[in-house]
Amino acid sequence: MTERRSDVLIVGGGALGLGHAIAAVRAGLRVTLCERHDVARGASVRNFGMVWPIGQPPGVDLQTALRSRELWAQIADEAGFRCAAVGSLHLAHADDEWRVLEEFAATSPLLDLELLTPEEVVHRQPGIVPEGLRGALFSPHEANVDPGVAIAAMHTWLRKQGVDVRVGCPVVHIEPGVARLADGSVIHADRTVICAGDDFASLLPEAFADSGMRRCQLQMLSLGPQPEGFVLGPMLAAGLTLSHYEGFAACPSLPSLRERLAREFEPLLARGIHVMVSQGDDGRLIVGDSHDYQPPFAPGLDATTEHLILDYLKAFFQAPVTDVSRRWTGTYAKCANGASTFRAAPLPGIEVVTGVGGSGMTRSQALGEQTVQAW
Repeated sequence: MTERRSDVLIVGGGALGLGHAIAAVRAGLRVTLCERHDVARGASVRNFGMVWPIGQPPGVDLQTALRSRELWAQIADEAGFRCAAVGSLHLAHADDEWRVLEEFAATSPLLDLELLTPEEVVHRQPGIVPEGLRGALFSPHEANVDPGVAIAAMHTWLRKQGVDVRVGCPVVHIEPGVARLADGSVIHADRTVICAGDDFASLLPEAFADSGMRRCQLQMLSLGPQPEGFVLGPMLAAGLTLSHYEGFAACPSLPSLRERLAREFEPLLARGIHVMVSQGDDGRLIVGDSHDYQPPFAPGLDATTEHLILDYLKAFFQAPVTDVSRRWTGTYAKCANGASTFRAAPLPGIEVVTGVGGSGMTRSQALGEQTVQAW
């Protein structure tokens, strides 16, 4: 049996755990990071790679996202992965969608938003469907990473900083000051932070039962790789996305837009579908997604969901290559009470930080900084 002492033990090697580990390293602490799989396999590598401040509601969550955006750029530069400041385009192919975008641009605390004409939109990305296009909102605040590449690069960076990164060996028991791993080794740590999504149920079942956490399963796919040299540019979203993110909730025209969408896109909304597009490092386009909040989730992939996603995509964007190269599902943890983050201290020196829903990539770096600063 081996034993090691650290100032901080981080359980979970996905985006949120990495945000905490990086912040602890920058604070000069000795860190051990434990990831139960050989590589991170959860929601952190099953997403768009979007750092997406525009989706966050004004106030604390938006400021957290903007700070996280700064930290993503910093760690990308140091760890050597792409964090492209491509921004986002929210497309409007209907008058009510355009009204919401106009209202958002007029009232959002985000700076440097641009309302683009149809001609300007198509000039930026010729694959945008011009028929019926009313315009688009461009935001410069969003950034794109390749999820798997970024997660792996941050693991490597932490090792270079002297962090004891342990993969493929789950934490099986935890109590104040002590954690035991599946291989029998023991970690002594003054503080432990559990950032393992809803998986903390296996370590702290009573705390999980009291958390009110709920699971969401999503379905996604990738197209391509695209032709050499094809650049998506700003990441794309369309009308359905306006009804999904809380960042648009205060727009006066949103309720009437939602009524129209409910009539025309009921099959998509029933599956929680809103369609967005980003680009991976290998040129593939990452497309999705759906949201299912009613476990137990059916195994495998749903063909109807995929068809609905692709049909809606074709209505606003024509990719050069439309062949589906990969398909996958993912699951994340979300607070059932409307909170944006679940934080708890079920035992002395042990914290749980999870429940970030679909904004884990967006807010993870700053959430880790906030936890460490609070110490």
